Amino acid sequence: MKRSLIKNIFKRKKVADGTIFTMIIVFFIIMFSVTIGEYYRIHILQEEIEYQLQRSVNCAVEYAMGDAYRQDKIINLDVTEAKRQFLIYILNDTGLDTSYRKIKNGKTEYRLHFTAINGSSNPAILSVTGYAEAYSWFTFLSGKMIKIPFTISSTNFRLD
Repeated sequence: MKRSLIKNIFKRKKVADGTIFTMIIVFFIIMFSVTIGEYYRIHILQEEIEYQLQRSVNCAVEYAMGDAYRQDKIINLDVTEAKRQFLIYILNDTGLDTSYRKIKNGKTEYRLHFTAINGSSNPAILSVTGYAEAYSWFTFLSGKMIKIPFTISSTNFRLD
């Protein structure tokens, strides 16, 4: 009787080892999938932010170009007007609020922080640097937002 009890214990242990091993493998597969999915989400968010910023910079440069000089093939940019138009485009066309936050479904998706908005009149260049703060699954322990840096530059050169 003692031997059959010991055999049953060893049989159960082998089954339990396989179950635990399977659970560990499933756990790591789920964690790997969530990690890859979160990296992909952040990458898509970064592309969306850069696309919107690039559009706004390009529109601001196009608006602030001196039309009187174009005929003579002279590039001249009103830098102050370009900066002002960039901020107007950012607020109006991208759906950001006055704090440069993108709110989607009642939640803040990201917030833009500009460290520099610089430009030059000849050649016509407007560049914007800064970072976007967004929530991520990677920061659930620290509670801090991740920072997505960006550097956007628009140049306007004649090709003819």
